[in-house]
Amino acid sequence: MFNPLTDRLPVPEALEVTGAEARLPELKQALIDEVTRLRPADAAAITATLENNAEMLTVLLQAMSQVITTRERRANWQMLQMLMLWAENSNLDARVADFGITRQVIAEGDPDAIPPIPDEMESDDDLRFRSLLAPYGFATTGSRTAYKFHAMTLGEKPRVTIESPEAGTVTLTYQFPDDSAPAKIRDASPRVEAPGTGKVGVWLLSRETENGIPGEELLAAAQAYLQREDVALETDIITAYAGQPLEYTVRATLHGKNTPDGLIDAASIRQELDAYTRNAMRLAGRIDLSMLYYLMQKPQTVTSVELHEPAETITTDHTQAPYCTGIELEVVYDL
Repeated sequence: MFNPLTDRLPVPEALEVTGAEARLPELKQALIDEVTRLRPADAAAITATLENNAEMLTVLLQAMSQVITTRERRANWQMLQMLMLWAENSNLDARVADFGITRQVIAEGDPDAIPPIPDEMESDDDLRFRSLLAPYGFATTGSRTAYKFHAMTLGEKPRVTIESPEAGTVTLTYQFPDDSAPAKIRDASPRVEAPGTGKVGVWLLSRETENGIPGEELLAAAQAYLQREDVALETDIITAYAGQPLEYTVRATLHGKNTPDGLIDAASIRQELDAYTRNAMRLAGRIDLSMLYYLMQKPQTVTSVELHEPAETITTDHTQAPYCTGIELEVVYDL
């Protein structure tokens, strides 16, 4: 399954932008062709005029080229916001609503505080990840992705009852639980524990703790929900387990040139590393050395990187998740 947290796709070719410089010759040629068609005697003079960058007509075409390019970039950005993998903020909310998914509240704020404290909402990356699992939620559990979806939308599925209190009357009732806790689950990884037995283990990561280990209360709630008759398969025996963190530290030395334009912004590099390690904190996760090198060497001011920790690519199984305990960056400017 495609994982939007770690996997990447290139922007579609249809959304590539023609730069202003590349478009300018097209505009000049279009004008020359039109003048040649309507007023052939003026074609040579217009051609000569357009070869002079100081002429007002040339300046006008340059401005037109820039305006067209800017509008094309804006239109392409709007188009990208219609695609789930690139949509952001309210645009993503509207896109995932097609799947019946809404953004979760991670922690409630306090509107009466001074200043008011807003709700802490689910990130775009996590919302996008859950929405791609949504089609598997139309069925009961069974497949790994269906288990994963139900575990990561813990308690959101209402109980549906149908009653006929009298002839000719049918009442359909949706009862939503008061104690749902979907935002508490960071990740879930189901596996068959023993083939042919119906025993299924579901390992969970929690958002309630820094290292992701869920508490007993959350495990009990997850197991009870996954065993509901309208969620679980009749033949499955489900047990919820606590996923375990595999701790590691990112420690590196960044080398740069001792020149006025060689300043290394370690804070922005640390921010990108933090986002990568946070998104990669998933069961059966992976911390790739090549990605760490890439993030640290993206800035042109970084000439080389010495990565001290981790020493090799980190790969975990379905019971563990890579957990970064710290990021230490030393900046050295070489003479």
